Amino acid sequence: MKDIYELLNDAKIDDQDIEEMPVTELEKAKVKNALKQSISKKKKRKGWKTNVVAAAAVIGLTITTVGLTFPAYAGNIPIIGDIFRFLDNDKTGMYDNYKEFSTEMNLTQESNGIKITVNDAVFDGETVAITYSIDSDHDLGEELTIDMADIKGSNGRAGTSKITKIDDNHYVGLDRITPIGLTSETVHIKWNINNLYLMDTGNEVKGKWKFAFSLQATDSQVQLTNQTIEQNGVTVNIEKIAVTPMSFIIHYNQAATQQVQDKWHEASIKLHVTDDLGNTYSGEGNGGSGPDAYTISWSDTFEKLDPNATKLIITPHITFRIHDASNFSSVEITEDGKERVLPIPPKTGVGKEEFVMEDIVIELEK
Repeated sequence: MKDIYELLNDAKIDDQDIEEMPVTELEKAKVKNALKQSISKKKKRKGWKTNVVAAAAVIGLTITTVGLTFPAYAGNIPIIGDIFRFLDNDKTGMYDNYKEFSTEMNLTQESNGIKITVNDAVFDGETVAITYSIDSDHDLGEELTIDMADIKGSNGRAGTSKITKIDDNHYVGLDRITPIGLTSETVHIKWNINNLYLMDTGNEVKGKWKFAFSLQATDSQVQLTNQTIEQNGVTVNIEKIAVTPMSFIIHYNQAATQQVQDKWHEASIKLHVTDDLGNTYSGEGNGGSGPDAYTISWSDTFEKLDPNATKLIITPHITFRIHDASNFSSVEITEDGKERVLPIPPKTGVGKEEFVMEDIVIELEK
């Protein structure tokens, strides 16, 4: 029985009839991987070349992209040129320039039939971003998580992790880790992975995958701003902005009056950022710390700053919330090691309220 590529070879296609269609990095990777598997089964070189052309015509990828380059990462992971952008899925543009300024690591550890490879890593002075590949000898399911890396000298960490399945045995991931209480220009990372957590079944795969490496912070230009706005009992202070080659980071603080604290369990902030050229910037939070839920120091990382921009317009969006059993829980560890659920203190507010603060305009230093 003919496969799809052989059937396409029988079709007569006029180059003028080919319409290229936009595809995501995920779609490209899956097509490349399927194509590579099909090619490996062919014995004749002639069939290899015509199959590539047919696939390129249907999917809208160029022949150069599919047929002439097959860069493979360690561990024979399916072909992905830029895991940062791949996992962003061409949606936000947040990671468009990360690969260019990252350090290629290609560190591989194998245990229990599973290879984990640290592909690239970068430290922007605030957050470490690590891409990695997982190559298993069996299907690990649709969703999995792994232990997060530690950063030497930090008092804690905030972070996010995202792992995407490529095919039955291959996965790629991106972890973002922000060390708390660390101001060094160099970070020393120790990553001991002892478990892969299979979310579909609740099972674990045990093993020993150990990595250790250091990263130097990328160049950055720090601008102190210290601009403050107060509205409806909430104060937001934009402390400083750090511009790196692939991103910019906004450091800011929040505080709330006693009246707000008596009424609401939480006052959360989300920054909407544009510039004087009309660009809107996508970003991700790096976490924060403070003595309570109302007084916190935060930082957010945004995509690469337009070099022609002269102003940043920062608009804080505020949400007041009431906590209940459906959206919040808090526990403490007792002396005998047991968990005790803490009661939610009563407040006078109901549900949630939202409002948008006035713009904070930052004149960018050049």
